Amino acid sequence: MGHFSISHLHLRFAIKLATAIVLALFIGFHFQLETPRWAVLTAAIVASGPAFAAGGEPYSGAIRYRGMLRIIGTFIGCIAALTIIILLIRAPFLMLMVCCLWAGFCTWVSSLVKVENSYAWGLAGYTALIIIITIHTDPMLAPQFAVERCSEIVIGIVSAIVADLLFSPRSIKKEIDLELDNLLIEQYRLMQLCVAHGDSEVVDKAWGSLVRRTSALEGMRGNLIMESSRWAKVNQRLKAINTLSLTLITQACETYLIQNSRPEIVTNDY
Repeated sequence: MGHFSISHLHLRFAIKLATAIVLALFIGFHFQLETPRWAVLTAAIVASGPAFAAGGEPYSGAIRYRGMLRIIGTFIGCIAALTIIILLIRAPFLMLMVCCLWAGFCTWVSSLVKVENSYAWGLAGYTALIIIITIHTDPMLAPQFAVERCSEIVIGIVSAIVADLLFSPRSIKKEIDLELDNLLIEQYRLMQLCVAHGDSEVVDKAWGSLVRRTSALEGMRGNLIMESSRWAKVNQRLKAINTLSLTLITQACETYLIQNSRPEIVTNDY
């Protein structure tokens, strides 16, 4: 049954990816874009990137969020490229050097922001570099090339999002519900071990496992935020549950230490 479920997920994602690519190619040829391959490549990257990161079909929201980041990064890069070209069009070498500095700046900023948002800054850097290198011989084509690239990127992203919506996006809500049930049981087991003054290695193992599961639940909460704005109240509850889980773990450890510090009571049988 599990093997069938995994195969079903892989097959559905393959169909979803193929639909996104074909749709982007069809729209590109329909509107007679100069380079429709950018739309196709964007659809493939946006749809498959989160899948490779997740090790399978990504959860709902990951594709849409990555698509929005790609649009934002592309527009920032295009605006930066046009600004650099307008200011330094008479000095090609200096223009290229400033573009390289911009790419380095974007890479630096991407290392400072959240991991999920760093993608936009990295894209903004190399988008500007691509535009300036491409139109280096004829800077007058810069506005046209920037508009075409933005249009192709948007078409590719919209194709990936439409394909994701058509083929039943995979929600992380069920995984969160299951993890919450298991987390409650693990909390009880840890407290039981600590009150019973169990073996230190067993307690350490249970403690480490519970901390990892609590951290994993926090990561799931991030995916749920990306999935839809309708989970706002659920997000608040999960934040409270995460804090409560860490508090219970701390309380269990304090209980174990208190139990460990008590002198052993020797009883005599009469």
